Amino acid sequence: MSRRLLLVGLAAVLASCGPAANAPRERFVLPKRATLRAAAESLAAHHIITSPRHFLLMAHLYGLFLPHYRGLDRHLIPGRYEFAHGEDTRTILDAMLKGKTKDDFFTVPEGSTIWEIAHAAHVELGMDSAAFVRATRDTVLRDELGLPRRDRDVEGYLFPDTYRVSFGASAAQLVAQMVERFRAVWDTAWDARARALGLSRNQLMTLASIVEAEAQVDSERRIIASVYLNRLRRRPPMKLQADPTVIYALGRHVDRVLLRDLKVRSPYNTYLHYGLPPGPIDSPGRASILAALWPARTPYYYFVARPDGSHMFSRTGAEQLDSVRVARQLWAAAAAARRDSIREAQGESTAVRLARRDSLGTAAGSEQQP
Repeated sequence: MSRRLLLVGLAAVLASCGPAANAPRERFVLPKRATLRAAAESLAAHHIITSPRHFLLMAHLYGLFLPHYRGLDRHLIPGRYEFAHGEDTRTILDAMLKGKTKDDFFTVPEGSTIWEIAHAAHVELGMDSAAFVRATRDTVLRDELGLPRRDRDVEGYLFPDTYRVSFGASAAQLVAQMVERFRAVWDTAWDARARALGLSRNQLMTLASIVEAEAQVDSERRIIASVYLNRLRRRPPMKLQADPTVIYALGRHVDRVLLRDLKVRSPYNTYLHYGLPPGPIDSPGRASILAALWPARTPYYYFVARPDGSHMFSRTGAEQLDSVRVARQLWAAAAAARRDSIREAQGESTAVRLARRDSLGTAAGSEQQP
């Protein structure tokens, strides 16, 4: 047998000892311009391999007879990789030569704002949140993505979904990825439908974003959309008076909108200004977009929330006052029930502690008996 075949056979035998079926998996990052020796040391530090020396020897053996394993230091692709403890050398080398990186999955819930997405990207992806916000305000990027130039950013066009984010992706790339997802979801026929409602695409998305913020029950989305459209179309006109737009204008989350909050000076405050705000206030999902495109036909101009997230809808101001009284009673009853539940839980906790103390005292007394 030739020396070449012998060495290749030896390498194959040594490499065949792969990880155990239930071996834990570990991620490690291969930096740019990292050498194979540095990679081996990092792999060992993450317990993926046991010996950097053995790993380098195996890589050398492969490089002697297989051309694509030569000059590894020049061909390793940086990225985030994931391997099992005890992974064989050839699998690791192939992954780093072909760039089989372990991408992250990043989920954006419906109703998220740019600031919330930026914070999540920082926490989950290690991305600079300020850079993400700057990317949403980049007019050049906005033009490249075919979005209308609005007064500030691309709020509303970062489609809520789960994204596969490659290692090293920039904030601009993530923003572009999310906008492209919006463009893929948007049906061009919807533009004609929006025009039939008397709305531009941006106005339609603004309405959808308000519906997203208000609706907690799916079956109510089209009804809520109808309420706001009825207000927009009424003569004389009515202000939308949508609490979520006030919260957006405040620039911070509040559980309850107070009377002083209604005075915040902002074009997004629909208690001060007629019509829709200048743009969306969050990232609406497909269900809210469809609700805005095909709202229900209703006579309603008002609604108020119940504690369970559903709403009571009214046609007149007098009906709304009745609904508000009922809603206040429901909220008060819900608050009282929560207080009773907390007191009951605290009482149970105290009883458990006393029982444990008594049992320990009894046990201690028993040990002192002759």
